[in-house]
Amino acid sequence: MRKIFLTLLFSLPLFANSITVAVAANTSFVIPKLIQEFKKTHPNLKFNTIMASSGKLTAQIERGAPFELFLSADMKYPTYLYQKGLTQNPPKVYAKGKLVFVGKKATSLNDLLTLSKIAIPNPKTAPYGKAAYEVLKKSDLLKKVKNRLIYGESVSQTLTYATKVAEGGFISKSALFSPTTSNLNYFEINSSLYSPIQQGVVVLKNASLQAKEFFNFLFSKEAKEILKKFGYSVD
Repeated sequence: MRKIFLTLLFSLPLFANSITVAVAANTSFVIPKLIQEFKKTHPNLKFNTIMASSGKLTAQIERGAPFELFLSADMKYPTYLYQKGLTQNPPKVYAKGKLVFVGKKATSLNDLLTLSKIAIPNPKTAPYGKAAYEVLKKSDLLKKVKNRLIYGESVSQTLTYATKVAEGGFISKSALFSPTTSNLNYFEINSSLYSPIQQGVVVLKNASLQAKEFFNFLFSKEAKEILKKFGYSVD
């Protein structure tokens, strides 16, 4: 009897009616649409989505946070978790991000020299911040504007800073689908100025069957069409 009870206990995650997904903040506008599409075939499944920078989510996973899937803004963090033995599979690229600069007074990188405050995701924990730093270095602008930079913990927070505190900022193209950017000008950053932003997803150790199904869904035709509509490129 005890053996049967233990078998049922450890099988519960396989039949869970909710899954917990950790997602990088740049996906905050596309993830609801992806979930909506997935729930067409899983109408009773509930999603708990935790949003933060990829670096912060990785730290939480290391400390035992009960996440089942991790959608990172790069491949570095999920690869690290895989190497630590905290995932069920190697990470896989599900989308490629694009970097833009948003603001009313800038139409090119050279215009950044005229701005007093520039928002940027923290390059230590946010892949889009790392990409923005690369852009500033390659454009020979970093030393000139470094003292004007305001760091957000994630793309979402940087977007708030760019529209409320600074005169503009570097964000993901996907963040342009926020209502707060509807009246703002933006220009897309030349992709040759930063390393490809390959966004990776990984199934974590305690993932349920439904979580694995959502992982597979991210590579479906339906999911790819949604991702493209929200400013990502997909293979």
